[in-house]
Amino acid sequence: MFETSIAVYRSLIAGGFATKPGNEQTLDFMPDEDALVRQRMALFVIKRETELRNSGLSAKLAAKTVKEELDSSEKYSRVAPKVLTPRTIQIWKKKKAQGGANALVPATQNSGNRGSRYDATYEKIAWDVLEELYLSNDRLSLGKLSANIEKKYRAKCAQEGIEPGDCGKRSLAAVLKALPADDVIKGRHDSATARKLRLQAQFYHKIEAPFDLIEIDSTTGDIMVVNEERVCIGRPTICLAVDAAMGFPVSIQLSLEAPKEALTIRALKDTMTERSDAFFEKFGIENRLRVSACALMVHSDQGPENSGPELSRIVEALGIEWAKNTPGCPDRKPFVERMMREVNEFLHTLPGATTSKDLPNRQRIDKAMLEATLTLDELEAALMKWAYDVYGKKLRRGIHSPLRHAESPTQCWERLECHVLNVKTPEEIRSVFCTRTVERTLQRYGIEVEGVQFNDKEGQLRRFISHVGVGAKLEVRYDPQDAREIAVVHKVEGFSNPLIVSAKMQGMPAISFAEARRLRQVNEEAKAEDLDARSTAIELALETQRKADSLGRGKLSNLKKAKAKEAERRKKVEAFEKSKVPPRSEISAVARANQPTPKLPITRRSNRPGMDLME
Repeated sequence: MFETSIAVYRSLIAGGFATKPGNEQTLDFMPDEDALVRQRMALFVIKRETELRNSGLSAKLAAKTVKEELDSSEKYSRVAPKVLTPRTIQIWKKKKAQGGANALVPATQNSGNRGSRYDATYEKIAWDVLEELYLSNDRLSLGKLSANIEKKYRAKCAQEGIEPGDCGKRSLAAVLKALPADDVIKGRHDSATARKLRLQAQFYHKIEAPFDLIEIDSTTGDIMVVNEERVCIGRPTICLAVDAAMGFPVSIQLSLEAPKEALTIRALKDTMTERSDAFFEKFGIENRLRVSACALMVHSDQGPENSGPELSRIVEALGIEWAKNTPGCPDRKPFVERMMREVNEFLHTLPGATTSKDLPNRQRIDKAMLEATLTLDELEAALMKWAYDVYGKKLRRGIHSPLRHAESPTQCWERLECHVLNVKTPEEIRSVFCTRTVERTLQRYGIEVEGVQFNDKEGQLRRFISHVGVGAKLEVRYDPQDAREIAVVHKVEGFSNPLIVSAKMQGMPAISFAEARRLRQVNEEAKAEDLDARSTAIELALETQRKADSLGRGKLSNLKKAKAKEAERRKKVEAFEKSKVPPRSEISAVARANQPTPKLPITRRSNRPGMDLME
């Protein structure tokens, strides 16, 4: 703010650098960032169109030129109108002349209907019809009932001589929304179906300590990743398991495949696994927050990755409760949705991000593919370090009551860690996640499950086979996501039950049985090379056969004499061929090459060291 004289102010108005008092339109609202960008875009169009018209272009050609410049601009392309006509520019100029630059700010704050969608008469009629028809069965929809209610409402208004108000389908939906969801479900369905639907569309869980409630969700990350050859391979799938008490991601899983049941099981298992020092050293984590336990309740959506036979067995074995919210209601799992937003905001700062503030709504896909540099392992390392060293120390407002000061997830865990008692041992975790059971016959080499042979190097299985005998049939349990070991269930005394047997292969990687089966399959390139080698062998045989046919039949001879004669001939040929190469040609011809390195002389002191020098 500064003061000026009346004369200077008048000259500024005359020069077009200031407006007259009262001419500038004032805003009664605070515009958001999108509205300000649209205002700047309109001012740019007005200025640029004026320059083009002054240079001699027609109004239509000037509008076309400005539209092309808007589409190519990174700043205004997302807010540019689909069609820019001279009439649109003329309207913008008129708004600016009458109300100044503020008149070009979109008044989107006035959109929407803030009043009631129905009056008391419509509400009374709607309640009667809903109670009579809608709540008594599940065959009638809102669309069919709205017409009937509208007719009765208009007849009632005509009878009482009043002007009818809103009475469409949205008015009926507003009335129905005021009813308790439990009453609607129980009224429209039988008791068994209503109980199932109400359990699937559950509520908020009462949270008192960490791992009382964990929310799990999977989504596609807003970033492109590359392979080892720096070729863009697409966007990864991110699966998060977030604790509701701390608001902290107790598991972060990345995958290049679509969300599957195996990814959810992997995340659930990771929430119970203790974080070792090797884990923190691998990702360079300083905030060593050791968070692990078995959740009392898990909340997720109704996606296919959150259901399946193996996941059901795990949930039953753990004794936890798995609740699912209604489709289209992400607000029922707010903690994981908030965490997903935090993760994507962090991903937007990395090279290869598919969304930014200036280029939202998938407008940055091509640019992200060109600048992508992170592999999936590098992205996992960055996410892990960010989760522990950054997000784990941030103050959060959703994890404390109004009577307690703000605290970070790390501080929340330190305060409530004493209440977390449901911790699983490695043996219990292994037993729970061995969801598949098969019957196998003992062989001399051990046991084979889905193409993988098992026979531990400690010799327990060999002693067991010698005690039981080959051919015995036993029950084998295993984790389909870990092909490193199996559990053999038996009733033989003197051996642990179940008997844990590791894979016969030394250094078996931690992969699933399905992945091991895929790795054993021969790829198409190897098949083509094998076919080419077999074909070459046949060609060699055919070539030899052609030579034999051209020479005709041989004759019988003394084999011993003929072999000795041929050996003598080959010795002479080899000696003649070696004589063509001069001696010492395979080594360097330089005289100083191939000589021992001379020893360097040792420099001796002229004076012997004294006591002071030695000290």
